[in-house]
Amino acid sequence: VIIHERDSLSKKSQDFSSRISDLEFERNSVISHTQDLEAEVKSSRQSVAGLESEKAELCKKLDQNSSTMSELRSENEELKTSLKEGKESARLLNNEKCNLLSRLENANKDIEASHAEISKLSSKSEETKEELRVIIHERDFLSGMSQGFGSQKMASQIQVMEAEVNSLRQSV
Repeated sequence: VIIHERDSLSKKSQDFSSRISDLEFERNSVISHTQDLEAEVKSSRQSVAGLESEKAELCKKLDQNSSTMSELRSENEELKTSLKEGKESARLLNNEKCNLLSRLENANKDIEASHAEISKLSSKSEETKEELRVIIHERDFLSGMSQGFGSQKMASQIQVMEAEVNSLRQSV
């Protein structure tokens, strides 16, 4: 009976040893798995820290972009105002240009009319000079005749002609 009991205890001891080995293996496996999980947690924390840093940079960039956007909107409004003012100035300058062109056209017409008038007056002046030469020639002729004949009537005609000559000279 003792031997049987001893064999039974020996078998139970072996079972316990085997069971202890299995539990130690399982414990080592759990420890290894726990270490792997801790490494993953550490890696995840580092990733989270990197993501937090990246998020902070993106928030900073977003703030800068918002500020830049506000500046660009303000600049855009200023440019729109400048464009409106420029268009108004261009319209006014165009109106002024049209007025000046109209005045220039009128001045050119006046100049053409003046040239035509000058041509007429020049032609009339030539005619008047010719008439003056004829009258002077007649006066000289009559003056010569009056000296030769001594006629009073001739002298008065000469005086009339001299008055006409003076009048024509003044008009020329």
